[in-house]
Parts: sequence; C-alpha cells; structure tokens
Amino acid sequence: FNVKYSDYGTRMIPPGKEARIERLYKLERKLFGAWCEFLFAPSSMYPIGMWLPDGRKKALEELFAKVDEELGRMWKKNKSPWFQGGDGPSLIDLQFISHIERMEASLIYWKGMRIRDREWENLERWLCAFDERESYQATKSDFYTHVMNIPPQYGEAFPDTENDNVRDAVAFIGGGSWNLPKSYASGLRSAPRSRKHMEGTSWSIPTPNTDLNSWEPIRPPFAVTDEEARHEAAYEMASNHDNIVQFACRAMGAKGSKQYSAILTDPHASSNLAYKDDVDMLLRMTTQGLLRGMLPQFDAGSISDERRYGLSKCLRYVRDRVGVPRDMGFPAAQ
Repeated sequence: FNVKYSDYGTRMIPPGKEARIERLYKLERKLFGAWCEFLFAPSSMYPIGMWLPDGRKKALEELFAKVDEELGRMWKKNKSPWFQGGDGPSLIDLQFISHIERMEASLIYWKGMRIRDREWENLERWLCAFDERESYQATKSDFYTHVMNIPPQYGEAFPDTENDNVRDAVAFIGGGSWNLPKSYASGLRSAPRSRKHMEGTSWSIPTPNTDLNSWEPIRPPFAVTDEEARHEAAYEMASNHDNIVQFACRAMGAKGSKQYSAILTDPHASSNLAYKDDVDMLLRMTTQGLLRGMLPQFDAGSISDERRYGLSKCLRYVRDRVGVPRDMGFPAAQ
C-alpha cells in the first residue's frame, strides 16, 4: 500500500525512519498503559509508591510530556506538527490519535483532568492539526459517546468523586453543554451517569456550545452556524424517521433475552407499537422545531399521566443514544 500510493500524499511509513517509528510505538504503548492504570484500577490495589492516585497521575503526565517532546523535535526541524514531519499524518499519528481522543474524554469525565490547553504546546498543535482535517472532522467522536462506549470495552473506570472538576464535567457532558437552563443539570450524583438520569426543564432548542473555556467546546474547525447544526439534525431525523420511531418504542417494549455490558445497548429489544402513532407525531414536531428553531406548542392535557410518562421515556431513549459521528456531527447532536 505504501509503495503503490507513494506519489499520493504523506507516506504512512516514511522510509528510513524505522527506528524512530519503533521508539514512538513503544511510547504510545507506555502512554496507553499509564492511562489504563490511572483510570481503571482502584487506588487500593497499589498502596505504596507511584501507584497512589497522585503518583499514577504524575506518571501519566510525564508520558504526555514525552509525547510533547517527540512532537517538538519535528516542529523544530521543519515546522511540521506531525510525528514524522511532512504535510500530513503518518501511521504513527493515527495510532496515537485513536487513543488520545479517548483519553481526552475519559480523563475529563472520570478524573477532571485536561490534556488540552496546557503546557504541552506541541501536543496541542498536533491535536489542532488533526481538527483542521476534514477527514478527521468526519470521524471524531464527542465526549458523551466515548464515555458511554469505554466501559464495555475496557471495564469500569474509577471516578474521582471528591473532585469538583469531575462533578462539573459529568454535569456538562451529560447535558449542561446543551445550553439549557442550569436547573437541567441540578441534583446530579457525583458518580458518572448517562443522559438517561437527566431531566429537562425547557422546550427551547439547545444551541451548539462554542465556549472555549468549557469542558468540551466546539472548536473553530468544527464550528457551524446554529441553523446549520439544527438542519443537519433535522435531516438525519427525517431521512430515517420510520426506523427511529420504531427504535424509540423499544423504551416501552420488552428487553431482549440477551443483555450486554454496554448499558445503552439492547439490539434484541422489542418495540411497543401501541406508542407508535404518538411517538411519530412527537418526532415530527421535533424535526419541525429543528428546522424552524423553536418547537411547536400543543395541548397535552388530554394525555394521561401514565401515557405521558411512556412517551417521555420513548423520546429520552432516542436522545440518550445519539452517537457522534455515527448518527450526526457534534454540533448537530448537541
């Protein structure tokens, strides 16, 4: 592959740099291991030395500093943000970004620890270079999708529940980033949770969050107008409307016979089609609201409390399972 397309773009494995590639792969594995130790192992397993929580954090930060140093070598040599120099990412860049993207989301969510906008200016430059590439914009996930997907793949993480940053990040990623009233995120437990525990208080359309001081801003390369974000979400809803209606009705149907460790996954669940017509109407209203910027009003007084609860559960079932970028882009998902 590398030889066949040698005249097209950056070489995935630049010739003559095998030793550096090997060293960088080992560094990536060390970084991954330190992340796992910090995130997925309780402190009681390591009662002394560097394996205390602060020691594990320090070990991880030291490895991020080494990554920053390696990136700095190429920046000083030829002003390239990539590990191997050149105009674009190589295979080692792709190896690193696939896990650092997960690390960024998980460290904020479970440990209240940022890796961006810190002292690692070469690492930040590298991440910004990825953000500016359309191919990466099309594949990058959001924090919520990552933190819901990580436990089934790696095991349960151990949150730093005494850390105010963790409480703030959990609230923000779980709903506070949607620019809804603050009461939306009130009453949170300190432990991480999915959106299914949140309760909304506003029927206004959320707007994409571009506050660069927030936990998860939509950075400039990803930024679109409020209207563009709404219209993308409306398009994705409308183009798959019938399937989404049936999917939403799973919330009031029977669970599948086989359950999975991913708490939001139940591919064998059955849909309760007694709710189909009402869910269809509500999702059409939602799509209309996304197109116009404000949800239409209607009188729900004739709907019983029991029925209203069921319909609300169906809508939340869909909301909690919007994945980025699988279903739509990050601004549209917000």
